[in-house]
Amino acid sequence: MLCYMCVPVVVESVRILDLRVPGHAAEGGQALLGCQFDLEGDDLYSVNWYKDDREFYRYVPSNSEPTSYFHIPGVFVDVSRSSSMVVTLEHLTSDSGGRYKCEVSGEAPYFVTASDEKNIDIQLLPNNMPRMIGLQNEMKIGDLLAVNCTSTRARPKAQIKWLINDLPAPNNVLRGPWEKTSRERSDAYDTTLGLSFILRPSHFREGVITLKCQVSLAPLYQQEVVHHILQAVESARTDDSYNVMDNYEESVLKENSDFLSAAKSQNDINVQENNKSTLKISSWAILPSIFILQLLI
Repeated sequence: MLCYMCVPVVVESVRILDLRVPGHAAEGGQALLGCQFDLEGDDLYSVNWYKDDREFYRYVPSNSEPTSYFHIPGVFVDVSRSSSMVVTLEHLTSDSGGRYKCEVSGEAPYFVTASDEKNIDIQLLPNNMPRMIGLQNEMKIGDLLAVNCTSTRARPKAQIKWLINDLPAPNNVLRGPWEKTSRERSDAYDTTLGLSFILRPSHFREGVITLKCQVSLAPLYQQEVVHHILQAVESARTDDSYNVMDNYEESVLKENSDFLSAAKSQNDINVQENNKSTLKISSWAILPSIFILQLLI
């Protein structure tokens, strides 16, 4: 039996067109959450936001106060800058990280609903510039260059990269990295990467070697420090100085030779005099012996 009186029911569809949730945000900063949707002819009943399945924001246009905010750890909503399509989070903490979901519902009687979700990772950015330790302003070929670059109080662990004359330092001159818990925050890290090698002529570009330490927490943070080391000028003797030194050396050698000759002559005289003295002493030593022998006879 055909039903001529039946009226076809068309259920409107609600779609999430674009969910804008930053993949990374900085602790202490803010994050803008965007939810663009298409009701396809339906009326909007509500927009709800959740963090890890806990509701923290609701927008109901039919209410006298359309916006409602529910406090949960790590989520602080700036209601004055929030609406049906945008939610502003401020004062982000480590607890702010997690899964954020936007849920859009059409009006009664069907309350057609669509949702989408994305994660936010909260990073703790270093509060100081990277620090180089062991630097010198001048060095010479053959010296040992040994420096460290340290980034403090970061979460996750900072990535450190050394550049020598704008080229990445080869692995065989790198030392580390070493990580330790930050003194400032028990949930953060201090990271150090060392650089150690013997300076060669090829390291100096027009008498200068340039060191760069780059520290990054992708994609929010990147800083670098630069230091230039001058090639120390080794003292070089000019031709005049060579002549002066040669003349001085010749005079010293001559004086030494004269001194040795004089010493040898004096030594020969002393030996001869010593021999004469010895003979005299020996003669005087024999006479008493003869006198004693005569007395005995």
